[in-house]
Amino acid sequence: MRYQPVIGLEIHCELQTDSKVFCTCQNEFGGSENTRVCPRCSGMPGTLPLINQNAVRLAAKAGFATDGTVNNYSAFDRKNYFYPDLPKAYQITQFDHPITTGGYITVFNGNKMRIHHIHIEEDAGKLVHDDYEGISMADYNRCGVPLIEIVTEPDFRSVEDVQDFVEKIALRLKYAGVCDARMEQGSMRVDVNISIMPVGSTEFGTRAEIKNLNSVKAIGRAIEYEINRQAEILDNGGTVIQETRRFNDNHGDTKALRSKEEAHDYRYFPEPDIPPVWLSDEDIAEIKASMPEMPQSRFKRYTEEYGLPADDANLIISSKEFSDFYDEAVKINPDYKQISNLMLVELNRNLNESEKTISDVAFSPADLAELVKMSTDGVVSKNAAKDILKIMFDNGGKPMEIAKNNGFIMDNDASEIEEIVNRVIAENADSVESYKNGNQKIFGFLMGQVIRIAGKGANPKIAKDVLTEKLK
Repeated sequence: MRYQPVIGLEIHCELQTDSKVFCTCQNEFGGSENTRVCPRCSGMPGTLPLINQNAVRLAAKAGFATDGTVNNYSAFDRKNYFYPDLPKAYQITQFDHPITTGGYITVFNGNKMRIHHIHIEEDAGKLVHDDYEGISMADYNRCGVPLIEIVTEPDFRSVEDVQDFVEKIALRLKYAGVCDARMEQGSMRVDVNISIMPVGSTEFGTRAEIKNLNSVKAIGRAIEYEINRQAEILDNGGTVIQETRRFNDNHGDTKALRSKEEAHDYRYFPEPDIPPVWLSDEDIAEIKASMPEMPQSRFKRYTEEYGLPADDANLIISSKEFSDFYDEAVKINPDYKQISNLMLVELNRNLNESEKTISDVAFSPADLAELVKMSTDGVVSKNAAKDILKIMFDNGGKPMEIAKNNGFIMDNDASEIEEIVNRVIAENADSVESYKNGNQKIFGFLMGQVIRIAGKGANPKIAKDVLTEKLK
């Protein structure tokens, strides 16, 4: 390519509070339009906002989750603009004094993508666009929903950088309990600021802002389209206009919404009705102490201390609940690899087939740890362990009891196995002859016949050793 993209992000994340940020209206997704609106969040004359303390706490946790600095002092401002989704014609936000500053996320290629700051603000309403009829309708349920806005530096140079960053931010916020990051529901939305410059240049081009992207795939498609759009304009001798654009997911293109405002166009001034927020050093230390171990730290522990492959570690940390379950199991039985294998293959298969989540599992991490120990100690076979896990998943129960009740305890009596092997060899003379003539694949068939007759309680190692000896 002749051009280098320069990309910065503004990520809006709804905070997981019970009520809105400046009133007591319920904060939840869905419901009939305009049913969760009160005089405060709609800005009626004579109403005053009241700050939600839990929103402040969650914003601070977002700062810790992204390795930023939580500030003792932060304050609110009014951002003035007129748009149909904002009934009071201004938004309460933080401009000069945000709740956190700095921070970074390391993406897949090892580059650190810097975060400029995170600030608290209230959400606007939602415009529902009917492209067929050419109209837009306003739903104000979302007005006043508590948000944080994560503002990055313009450090991104590729679609892959952006997508990996967004996925990692989403995972960290879910771990911290800050945001559920359900982009399809709008609880996490990404604005992409993108410009292009000739390769080798250090002077940034004119940027366009693409608003409200609600999936990682849409982010990639929008960036690629916008790079090509701007490149075509420059190649034809034109000038890129600074503007706000909307991505049409159906058409795969962006359309101009309005010219892009500068900060002075919003006429920011300190919010007169909300006092500044002060967090003492003790407050900040207490919030930090409440943070769970983050996914990047768990990944390092799993790969460096536990010796798990990177792919396995990434799969485990992709869900905090799944990772917590794994951690509880290995505390009891530190067989890191075997517990990982059973969870990632057999447990995940049962979860997928039943469309359940790890929180729905009927057995405990201690039960899983015991089952793995029974398998590695030779009490049950690996195949029997899979069957026991299935029974535990469907009905609960303790692994040892299930093994005893279903005949899964391994029988180590070689003489009994020898009788079964002799029977299999006698009944399958043609197969035995084929094996002795060099067809090694026949061994698996004969072994299967032995296990079928002996039952799942047979010790497969003893069966294999006896069969091998008899076939010599």
